[in-house]
Order: sequence, then C-alpha cells, then structure tokens
Amino acid sequence: MKSKILILFLVFNIGCASIPVQKRAGYVERISRKDLSLNEFARKYDFQVDFDPFLKKIYLSKGDDVQIVCAFESPVAIVNGHTILLESDLKINNGNPQFSSQNIERLLNYLFYGRVESKAVKRKGPGEIYRIKRIVLDPGHGGRDPGAIGKSGVKEKDLVLSLAKILQSKLKRAGYEVSMTREDDKFVSLWQRVAFANKEGADLFISIHVNSARQKSASGFEVFYLSQTSDEESRALASAENYPLGFEDGSSYDLNVQATIWDLLYSENRKDAVRLAEKICLSMDEIVGLRNRGVKSANFYVLRGAQMPAVLVEAGFISNKFEEENLKQWRFKNKIAEAIAEGVRSYEKAYVLTEGFKR
Repeated sequence: MKSKILILFLVFNIGCASIPVQKRAGYVERISRKDLSLNEFARKYDFQVDFDPFLKKIYLSKGDDVQIVCAFESPVAIVNGHTILLESDLKINNGNPQFSSQNIERLLNYLFYGRVESKAVKRKGPGEIYRIKRIVLDPGHGGRDPGAIGKSGVKEKDLVLSLAKILQSKLKRAGYEVSMTREDDKFVSLWQRVAFANKEGADLFISIHVNSARQKSASGFEVFYLSQTSDEESRALASAENYPLGFEDGSSYDLNVQATIWDLLYSENRKDAVRLAEKICLSMDEIVGLRNRGVKSANFYVLRGAQMPAVLVEAGFISNKFEEENLKQWRFKNKIAEAIAEGVRSYEKAYVLTEGFKR
C-alpha cells in the first residue's frame, strides 16, 4: 500500500515536470534522445541537486521520498538505498556531468517499476535502546609495508599493532565485540581492510597509525575522517598513508564496482564519523597530554567505502625523538588506548541519547 501511495506521489510530482508515464513492456517511454547535463536533468525532472567534486559524487533528491546517488565515470547508482547498474558510465563533458537518455530511462524506470520504498528510519521499540555493538580496529601497515620508521629503527607497523591489541582488550572489557584487520605482522591491502569491516557488519571502524614529518619538532595527535583535505600537511599525510596502494594486486571490474558502491554508501556515515573523531580527539586531549592537532579531513584510501562511521587516528610522531620513545613504552600506549576507548564510550552515549543520531 505504501509503495502504491509513493508511486502516485511520484507520478503527480514528477509528472508536473513533464515526465511521460506511458508504459511500454514495463518501461517508461524514452524521455529524451539526447544527453542532458546534470542541471538540465535536475530542472526537467524537478530534482534538488548537489555534487561533491572531491568524492566525485552526485546527489539528487525529491523531498524525503526519492534519493539518488551517482558517481562520476561509473555505471553504479544508489536509488533509495538500492544499488542499480546504469546502461553506461556517467560521463563528464567539460567538467559537467552528463546523463545519457538510456541512463535517464533506467533511473526513472527503476523509480516507477522497481523498489521505490524509501529507506526506513529505525524507531526505538519498547525497552530497546541503540547500542554500538561491533568495532573493527585496523592496525596500519604490516608485512612488507613497515610504515614510518623512527630514528631508533622502530617501525610504525609494530607500534600500532601493539597499541591496537591494548585497545582491543579495553573495548572488549567495556562490552564491545572487537575484531582486527590483522593480528600479526602480515600485509593486508587497503581494500581488504575496509571490506573486512563491511563483512563483519561493524558499527565503527578505527584505523590506527603514528605520524611522521620531515620537521623533527612536529608533535601531537590528530584524528581524521574522510572528506576534502583540509591543508597541505593533511594531503601529504594522506599520500604517505596511501602508499601501500603500490603493493595492491590488480583489481577486477567486479571489485571496482563494489568499491564504488561502498564509496556511495560512505556518504551516509560522514557526519557520524566527524562526531566520532571529535569524541576521540577530546578524550586524547584530556588523558594523553600530547599536543592536540585537532580533527581533520583527508583522502585516506583505507576509509573509503566504509559502510559505518570510520576514522583514522594518528597517535603521535615517530619522527619526534621524545614521542618515539614514549610510543615504545607500554604505559604510554595504554593511555592512548584508554583515550580512544573513552572516546568510543562518549560517542555511544551521544548515539543513544539521539536515538542513533536520528537514523
């Protein structure tokens, strides 16, 4: 019944924008025999439009009933939470996204005859509260990828693994289910890390690293979420952390399509990722005592495609001799782990109070 009402709503509202609704073997009559630019498409069919040139995403909406997300140079679209493949890649012409007539037909046909229900907002039932249950920790680097190396020869991959194990123990004691992308010194590709988190159905994904800089006096911690890079240092850091891409095996077409789907879905969790980063940053500031470099954004490949709030913690500078020595000490890593765990607990309290941030 709800689907019928929604279809009537779409026919009435989209019909005002002159969409033909004549049925032909289950398909909407071809709308146009020429490509339309993004703005032309939005005007013609009465969509609100926004696009993110950094993440290469296009967002089309009609109130709360129709939500479409597309990616540049990709045949994948998310329509009301469901994945569909278009007839062809979404092309860019002189910097402007173009919708082919075939893709327009496929999108509108899907809205009229496909699964048109909106994503349901979960409501709290009697005695039910929202909880963060499962967390995936991601110790950065590993195996043939050592990460940054300190003056003493200590490797980032070893420091973050030991830190992640301490954090895992604390989170388990707090009642969370915790998995790690690696438990020992082995190489795990960046896509395998986020794919593992998605497969586990994690509620949170926390990637753990330590920083390095040419300026040996650089110090402190910072917490990142995926978005447009905020400064030159963040861009340089993202390039360094994305270096393991050079070790990746060749991707198949199916993996590229799946990666695009994950990218599209991540946009739903970005605001929550910012909240999580803020809570961890505040706890680190109160407990660890390092310089607070703040919450920042950067294009970390390991965060791309996460289907849950995902952050990357840089827990100090291995290139700073004082912080390098501290990071080798169990007591200092224990303080960092406690701070991250407290940040998660603080995030969950806010999550519960806002009924899952009104998901």
